Amino acid sequence: MNKIPVGQTIRFAYAFTFGEIGTIIGLIWIPTLINAVAGFFASGVYYRALADSLDSGLPPAGMAATLPFFLAFVSMLLLAMIAVAITQQALGLRQGPAFAHVALGGAELRAFGGFFGLYLLLILFVFVLALIVGAIAIVGATTAKTNAGAAPMVQAAAGLVLLIGVFALLYVVVRLSFLLVPAVVDGGEFGLTRSWQLTQGNFWRIVAVAGATLLPIAVVFGIAELVILGPDFLRPHLPSGNDNTASLHLMAEQMRTMQAHMPLLMGLSFVISPLLYGLAFAPAAFAYRALSGGGAVSLRPNA
Repeated sequence: MNKIPVGQTIRFAYAFTFGEIGTIIGLIWIPTLINAVAGFFASGVYYRALADSLDSGLPPAGMAATLPFFLAFVSMLLLAMIAVAITQQALGLRQGPAFAHVALGGAELRAFGGFFGLYLLLILFVFVLALIVGAIAIVGATTAKTNAGAAPMVQAAAGLVLLIGVFALLYVVVRLSFLLVPAVVDGGEFGLTRSWQLTQGNFWRIVAVAGATLLPIAVVFGIAELVILGPDFLRPHLPSGNDNTASLHLMAEQMRTMQAHMPLLMGLSFVISPLLYGLAFAPAAFAYRALSGGGAVSLRPNA
């Protein structure tokens, strides 16, 4: 069983991302711009509808209810273009700089199929987990009528099932997704299956790589978002006792705050995207070659 060389993978990710930052920008700026524009208009409409829904207690209806699914579809297709382009560059299958790049061929469509499969799996998993936890809650409510002392045990059981379910989902998604794109690009394979096979025994190594590459930029991005949104943005997260109505109004206020700052938030996302995508997809390219026996990628990109 092959193991991911954690230190070398992290080193390659940073060397590739910062050494090829100009090429990465050229490869991704068109799909990233399209995604940012689509997200700006769709998210603005949805946040406004969601805020009104939280205030009224009625679910979003009409176009606002379907926008998240449409945006997810478009975003996954554009992400497939970005992921394939960066992975090809990281694997050395594409050489030289790039000014602009748009492609929608077999590799991009297979990557999109993998992303869409993960999306459906996530929805199904959450639905099943909600049913299980809901059934336990119903049993607990019924049991509490006859035996009040059993209620804490039922609540603990529901919490344990939820915790196990979340970890199981994380484990499955990490193993299915980590090598999805390089398997599609380098081998023309069905990425989900190949990723699952190659990542056996490497879950915690993948977590370590992701923590070293994505966590720092996620923290920086989160801090920048909070600076843009202002200190009042955190107020809806503060405890509000058992007043559910007040909590919903605070959440609605948060949605409107995000809507008001959407241009700056989208601009921030656009600016930071080259670093984010480079550090997201370069480690998988290096790890794929190491695990598949195809020869490790050079620590000097395109050398």
